[in-house]
Amino acid sequence: MEHGWISVGEGVMDRDSVIGLVGAGTMGAAIAQGAAMSGFAVVLNDRDPAVVDRAMAQIKASLGRSVDRGKLSSAEAEAAFTRLTPSSDLADMAPAALVIEAIIENFDAKSGLFRTLSGILAPDALMATNTSSLKVDDLAAAVTGPGRFLGLHYFFPAAINPLLEIVRGAKTSEDTLVAAEFFARATGKQAIRCKDAFGFAVNRYFVPYLNEAVRLLDEGVDPGAIDLAVTRGFGTSVGPFKLMDISKPVIALHACRTLAVMGRFYLPAASLVTKGESGESWNAALPADIPAAEAASIVERLQGAVLTAVLEALDEGVAAPEDFDLGARIGLQWQWQPCAGARSLGRAAVERMVARHFQGRALPRSLDGLFR
Repeated sequence: MEHGWISVGEGVMDRDSVIGLVGAGTMGAAIAQGAAMSGFAVVLNDRDPAVVDRAMAQIKASLGRSVDRGKLSSAEAEAAFTRLTPSSDLADMAPAALVIEAIIENFDAKSGLFRTLSGILAPDALMATNTSSLKVDDLAAAVTGPGRFLGLHYFFPAAINPLLEIVRGAKTSEDTLVAAEFFARATGKQAIRCKDAFGFAVNRYFVPYLNEAVRLLDEGVDPGAIDLAVTRGFGTSVGPFKLMDISKPVIALHACRTLAVMGRFYLPAASLVTKGESGESWNAALPADIPAAEAASIVERLQGAVLTAVLEALDEGVAAPEDFDLGARIGLQWQWQPCAGARSLGRAAVERMVARHFQGRALPRSLDGLFR
């Protein structure tokens, strides 16, 4: 690690390694731009040449804006852009030490891609999926040598959001995880390791947070009041309804439906289904103020939903407490973090906040670990 490289099986990943990106949409282009700005040669591929051309133009414009803002010199921007090679032929991925998939969120499309890449890449080249909803282990079945396969889950906007979830499948090797951590550091990301599970680490509690906000709306609470209370109680710049309007409610609905296999707590709220399927926005108007007691009640409900999901995930060994908190702090930009926040609240308060979601079930064992 001290020398800036790590061994991966019989191969080596270093600053001279070629990085492949398959899928030149918003996410793929942003990941490619970040890698190129960090000094890596990048092959940006999409089966539609027009999509690749559009992505290259967007990256060039983005680099230009960075120059205008004084964040890059003209020479640095030009050097980053020249490290990018546009491609519409998967065979161009052959020299890559790492290929990251960022195509449509469809299992058959992704598994078919990894099956094809297995026949193109060197046996020690790594493959990663940027999926946010599919299981890494399910996709690994399409890979020859699944020890080199993992999830690299970027957060929007990928070019500037510093968080990266490194997702280990059941067969992902330790060398592969170490290589991914090297790549994360080299591209300016703060990585958290997590187990392959629906929602991984951060979405496991972020999606229930959004869903619980909609449940409050269904109970008659004004959505603007919810947003205002949350910005103050969680210390974040926007509340859940404003955030869903930015990313589109259908995205939150899709994520909720993915987690719903884990039980009733994760089922989407009625209004989230209606709003997500209609394509409409919430358009919540913030009130001038909100009574302190009402704000505290709203914040407690949402924190209780977050803690319910985190405690269950801790029981499953999805990630470490400090990683859940890191995800909240740097990925979601929350000042309040679930595990540190739980300890500040105290065990009795946490048990009361989550009890509504565990009726008839034992409380998570991880409570003992958080409060010992």
